[in-house]
Amino acid sequence: MTSPSCRRYDTCNAPLCPMDEHSLKHCIWYPDEDICSLRANSTMLWIQNQKKIKKKAGRVDRYFTFEMLNRDFTIRKGIEGLDPDQSEQYQLKRWLKEHPEKKGLTKEELNLRTQRLATTGR
Repeated sequence: MTSPSCRRYDTCNAPLCPMDEHSLKHCIWYPDEDICSLRANSTMLWIQNQKKIKKKAGRVDRYFTFEMLNRDFTIRKGIEGLDPDQSEQYQLKRWLKEHPEKKGLTKEELNLRTQRLATTGR
């Protein structure tokens, strides 16, 4: 499923490939499957999330879509993807709601925390 422009095209078994737009839109990934191993792609959010999920997945028989992986969310031990035996649309909507993206701190919140740290010495 990888692109011929990738130097590991002949040996790679990763179902999601950063060089293959089709795989990102239409393929799914299970935690026991391969992840792109090109160092140049290691900083991509969704590849970092795949690596974390691979270590913390509760079940390897549940899949993840690119949309699920390409989010800045907290990955906890026991995380599960979608059940392949059920309709994806409802499950995906529920999964995205249960795994919200992290919220960034505003400048005010950051200043307030910095001030608290300075006064408490922690």
